Amino acid sequence: MANPIINIFFLVMVLALYRIAKVPKAYFMKFLPFGITLTFFLFLTYAFFPSIYIDPPYKYNLITIGAFTYHFENLIVSIAMWLRWMPAIFGALFVFAIIDEKDINIALKTLRVPFFLRLVIATGLRCFFSFYYDAMQILEAQKARGLDFMNMNIFRRLKYYIAILVPLVMIEMQKADSMSDAADSRGYVPFDEGTGEKIERTEFIGRDVVMEAKDKVVLIGAILLFVVFIGLNAIPETSAVLQWVPSSMSELISL
Repeated sequence: MANPIINIFFLVMVLALYRIAKVPKAYFMKFLPFGITLTFFLFLTYAFFPSIYIDPPYKYNLITIGAFTYHFENLIVSIAMWLRWMPAIFGALFVFAIIDEKDINIALKTLRVPFFLRLVIATGLRCFFSFYYDAMQILEAQKARGLDFMNMNIFRRLKYYIAILVPLVMIEMQKADSMSDAADSRGYVPFDEGTGEKIERTEFIGRDVVMEAKDKVVLIGAILLFVVFIGLNAIPETSAVLQWVPSSMSELISL
């Protein structure tokens, strides 16, 4: 959905969940550099490339620097896309804040999700935090060498944050290669290569969780909500509402 009004509602709802669950503010602030970097690249992308939501040519000029012109349409689409991404990102961070990856693995096992898919999901969740801690380790190493982020403006900070991505990606690629070798040496394959039969493995994550009535209601409600949004997006009339983005200043002011 690109409609900024609907996405604002989801963003407020996610932030309210942080408040209700009493997630520490320090946890939220840990991911501020990531949010700033994502915002920078998002606005930069839609400053140079046209959007699929508002067809060019654009009419309302905001800034003109030489041959470059930044239009109102660039700004409003950037804001709409920011509001589209942030609820999903903050929602994922909220899940990571209140649920351990082992709990998710047990829940997937209870829902009879195949072992191979559970391994992929659990590995992805673990790598998310590994990626974050490696980034923090690189930042601390830079600070130990005299790099003072506190006295920098936001653009200089972005410059150094982007530079950190190079060693960070190399570290994660090395870890992924090591993990692949370790899994291969321990025989982590979903099927027997000779017979093609499914391999039954010993589970060490505890017993299945017994789903209560309220758990089933929440699960069914979430699935129904997802199906409803998919259905609404397939209908031309409602899809136009879900994908609506204000294309002019008068249309924005009329809200």
